[in-house]
Amino acid sequence: MSAVVIDITNVLQNVLSLPLPERSYIAERLLVSLDDEQELSPAWRAELDARVLRREKGETRSHSRKEVHEEIEAILA
Repeated sequence: MSAVVIDITNVLQNVLSLPLPERSYIAERLLVSLDDEQELSPAWRAELDARVLRREKGETRSHSRKEVHEEIEAILA
């Protein structure tokens, strides 16, 4: 069992060393994995899967909170 704890500790340390967009992506995927898949409609599940696939292929990118706020400020200015 201690090997699992060491693995988890290493994984956590590695994830925490990633830049914010990658940490956000991992956090989102973990949160989604906690949801009961039975509660999602097939259409929404397909949409989520498609979004994840696009992200994994590099077709979309994450935006930092700072980038989003700057864009909102520019729109509102």
